[in-house]
Amino acid sequence: MGLRRHRLLEIVISICGVGFLHSQSAETKPRAVDVLRTFKTIYVQSKTPLAKPEMLAGELQKNNSFDGWGLSITSDPNDGDVIVEMDHQPGWFYYTYSMTQRSSGLVLAVGRVDAWDGKYASAKIARALMKRCATVRNPPKEK
Repeated sequence: MGLRRHRLLEIVISICGVGFLHSQSAETKPRAVDVLRTFKTIYVQSKTPLAKPEMLAGELQKNNSFDGWGLSITSDPNDGDVIVEMDHQPGWFYYTYSMTQRSSGLVLAVGRVDAWDGKYASAKIARALMKRCATVRNPPKEK
């Protein structure tokens, strides 16, 4: 009889333990909306010689909300909360970009802009990224 109770207790503990572990792992996954609302530092990198990281960083800093949200640019990839990466497809007039959370790899924004050169592409990418952040940092007021 004692062996059956012991086995039953093991089963109950196993079931509860699995549920507990599952609920904990769900809590640790970041949500894109939360990261977009709270990140502070940005590391910018470029995979194309047509656009330097400084070009995109400068365009981001020109946005009126940049300072208001307490954002900053870092030159150390390990210090950035998010990584913004841009690239260019040779032979075409478009640039791609992505913004990911450095610690988790969570993709926060991706897109493509059409542009003749890296300077113009940087400005368009900066506007797109700041607009994406504004959707959660400055939500529209309900009437």
